Amino acid sequence: MDFNNFITLIGLLFIIACAFFGVLFLYQSFRPRQMKKTIQYYATLLEYSPFPAVIFRVSDLKIIALNTRAADLFRILKEKAVSKTILDFFVCPDDLHDIMAQMSHHEKLVDYETRLLARGGRFFWAYVSANPISILEEKAVICGFTDINHQKELEQTLQKNKELYRSIIRTSPDNITMVDMLGKIFMVSPAAIRMFGYNDKDRSPYGMPILDHIHPADRARFKHDVRQLKAGTNTGVHEYRAVRKDGSELYIESHSEIIHDNQGRPDSILYVIRDITQRKETEKAIRENEERFVTIFQEVPDPVLIFRQDGTILDMNRQCEEWFDVGKICSLGHKVQNLGFFSTDANNEDQFLKILSLQPGEKYETCIRLADGQERYAILSTRYITIKGDIAILLLINDIDSLTRAYKALTKANHQIGLLNSITRHDILNKVMVITGYGEILLEEYPDAEWRTTMQTIFSSGKDIQHLIDFTREYQDLGVHEPVWQRIDEILQKDVLKSLTGGVSLTIPTEKVEIYADPLFEKVLYNLIENSIRHGEGVTRIALSYEISGDVCRVVYCDDGVGVAESEKGLIFQKGHGKNTGLGLFLIREILSFTGISITENGVPGQGVRFEMLVPFGCWRYRDSCFMRRSPPPAPDR
Repeated sequence: MDFNNFITLIGLLFIIACAFFGVLFLYQSFRPRQMKKTIQYYATLLEYSPFPAVIFRVSDLKIIALNTRAADLFRILKEKAVSKTILDFFVCPDDLHDIMAQMSHHEKLVDYETRLLARGGRFFWAYVSANPISILEEKAVICGFTDINHQKELEQTLQKNKELYRSIIRTSPDNITMVDMLGKIFMVSPAAIRMFGYNDKDRSPYGMPILDHIHPADRARFKHDVRQLKAGTNTGVHEYRAVRKDGSELYIESHSEIIHDNQGRPDSILYVIRDITQRKETEKAIRENEERFVTIFQEVPDPVLIFRQDGTILDMNRQCEEWFDVGKICSLGHKVQNLGFFSTDANNEDQFLKILSLQPGEKYETCIRLADGQERYAILSTRYITIKGDIAILLLINDIDSLTRAYKALTKANHQIGLLNSITRHDILNKVMVITGYGEILLEEYPDAEWRTTMQTIFSSGKDIQHLIDFTREYQDLGVHEPVWQRIDEILQKDVLKSLTGGVSLTIPTEKVEIYADPLFEKVLYNLIENSIRHGEGVTRIALSYEISGDVCRVVYCDDGVGVAESEKGLIFQKGHGKNTGLGLFLIREILSFTGISITENGVPGQGVRFEMLVPFGCWRYRDSCFMRRSPPPAPDR
């Protein structure tokens, strides 16, 4: 090949290359315009779609077209949507991958249920239908959406209602039973099964007439009520006697309703049944208690008056009528203040106002002036009671007239006896003083030994008489006054006891315990301490403490003296036993016994005494306790 032909060939190849690249350039310029035109074509078609629709590329999942309905569904502008991927609108990305996988096996996908995400964070349920397409040989997918969020919410609400209905049936404490229009049971709640006396192993009441569980005596009334219900008259709640599977009886309260089908025809009857056996028994007990109350109210030997807080009389018993000389019928409805039942007491206090101020359990002792001018001593106490829903006051008038007058007479007699004892004791002491005085003179003037022995005996006897008379003065009030609450730690702080324990270590109990005892309880502690110092032979320590177990309290008195010999333990509390008057420990036991307190000596001889005072329940308390008695316990019978 010559050079000219080579140049020609090169030129021809250059021309062909220029033509190829020119065509390629023209093609590349034409394809985007064609793609855009095709996408606009599809977008125009989508606008005519009756449902929201989106087209996206398979390669990068980019949205390339969507209609206005889809933009509204996703709450986004169409211009902004084309810059997002279809994955941005799926709550669960795996659902989109599942859609793509199913389309790889099938040509199209219809009504795939999923949750989608709209702008603003709104979640909603939708059906997705997808079909693969090709746009200028590029794979794409066209998706249609059906908003089923409202339908889904209805389904969820219905499901919740079904669950709620089942829960009500399952957990209701009442018997819920449904029967067909012939009265045969086709649905019962667990409470109904229990009420009718069945269990899981028994044949349930399904298919049985509900009438079988109504007591034969009430079946006619039950049938009549069912006929009225079917006729459209709902007479409300009914009470029947019912029978269980084992034949036992119970009382029930039944409310019934007709259930209609979709066409409005009567389909079944719903019964809500409640077991009211306990209520019936309670009502019966209340009636019996009312009858019992009326009987007791009329037969109680003391006057009883019932009135409102404004004083209006509601009831009174026969004793009250006799006391105030009034008729019950004439008094009911009138005010206590206007009938003159109460006036003023010895302290010039309005008795009726005092009655109104009484707290439950509080007692008011007074003297009531009756219509005939007589006066009677009484203790008044009140209780609040409810009568037909209103608060009323029950006043109990405890007649203590004879007891009070006897007590006053006894008190006067005791005073006179005490006065006589005081005068007599004074006169005896004067005479004894003469004997002992002249005895001392004679002892000094007559040195004869035999004579002095005789005079010494006379002088000692006079001193003994003087000690005994002094002793009677100290204990003349034994048992005369009412017992009182006392604290040992406070008693031991008194000067008379402090002076007695000088030089002796005294341990005082720290517990705030009060003992209910005779006012001479102080003498008990005094005599115990004096007994330790006089007979303990070098006592250096005395200790008092409490030992509390349950309802029992022990007051323990100990010293470190010689103690009490075993042979003496059973004798020391006997009258006359001892080295002086022989009355010290005997009187200690007597003082304590007034309120039921016993005393024993349980010490070890040679190691000291141990006196244990056993205080029974009701005769001791913690001072700061909220359970403190409002009044002291009665003294035990002696």
